[in-house]
Amino acid sequence: MAHAQDQHPRVHPGGRLDGSNEVGDQAQTAGGDQLRGPGAESGKSAPETTQEDWESERLAIKARQRRRRKLLHDCERLLLLDFDTLAMPSWPDHHKVNEARRRRDGWLALLSILSATVLLGLANLVPAVFAGVALGLLVLTAFWSVPTVRHLFTSELSYTELLLKRRRLLHRARKHVEHLEGPLGLAASCRALSEFNPSLRHNRFAPLYRLSERGILAANVRTRGRAQLYLIFALEAEQAYNRLRDAYLKTHEQLLEAGESEPLDSARSATDPDSVPLSDSNPPQQ
Repeated sequence: MAHAQDQHPRVHPGGRLDGSNEVGDQAQTAGGDQLRGPGAESGKSAPETTQEDWESERLAIKARQRRRRKLLHDCERLLLLDFDTLAMPSWPDHHKVNEARRRRDGWLALLSILSATVLLGLANLVPAVFAGVALGLLVLTAFWSVPTVRHLFTSELSYTELLLKRRRLLHRARKHVEHLEGPLGLAASCRALSEFNPSLRHNRFAPLYRLSERGILAANVRTRGRAQLYLIFALEAEQAYNRLRDAYLKTHEQLLEAGESEPLDSARSATDPDSVPLSDSNPPQQ
C-alpha cells in the first residue's frame, strides 16, 4: 500500500519547479513598474541587488511618475473635446452648394430679363402690357431674395446662407480649438503621448505640432480638413492619455503597497504637480 501511494503524481505549487517566478513577472501589463527591495529577486541565493541599486530604481520610478503626472496635467484638456464641433456633421457639401449656386444664377438671369423688359417698355420699344407684366413679375421675383418669404415656399437654403453656415461652423470649430489649446498649446504638450500611441508620430500631425508650439494653431484652422485633422489628433491623443493614466495609477498602487507614496488627493490632482498650493480652509484648532 505504501508503494502504491508513492506512485501517485505529486502536486507542485504554481510556477516553475525550479523556484523561479517568471509567470508572475509576465503578468505585469505594459506601463506598470515593479518595485522590489534589495535582494527580493526569487531564485537567487546571493543578494545581487545592492542598496544603491534599490535606491536608484526607486528614484527612477518616482521620477517617471512625476513626468507622467505632469503629462497628465498638461493633456487634461483632451477630456473637453467636443466631437460634433470639429466633425461638423451638418457641413454643406459641394453638391448642395453647387445646386444653390445654379438656383441663384437662374434667379439673377430672370431678374435681368424682367428688368430689361421693363426698361424697353419705358422706351416704348415693347408694348406697355408686356412691360407691366414684367414689372409685376420683377417685384415678385425680388421678394424671393427675402429669407422670410422664400422659406414660406421652400426649406432649402440659398447659396449665401450655405456659405454663411460654413463660416459659422468654421468659426465655432476655431473657437473650440483655441479653448482646447489653452495658453500652453495642447498639441505640442501632448506630443510626448506618442510613447503610449505611436500613431501620434505620423507626419500628418507635424504641422499641428509646429503651429501649436508657436501658439497660432487655432488661427490657422481655416478649412474643414484642418479641423478634422485636429479631431483625429485629439482622438488618438485621448486614447494615449487613457493608457498613460492606467499606467500611472497601476504604478501608484504598487508604490502605495510598498509604502513609497501617499494616497491621491483630488485637490492636488486638479492642479499643476509642480506648484501645488497648500489649503488653509481647515486650520488646525488650538
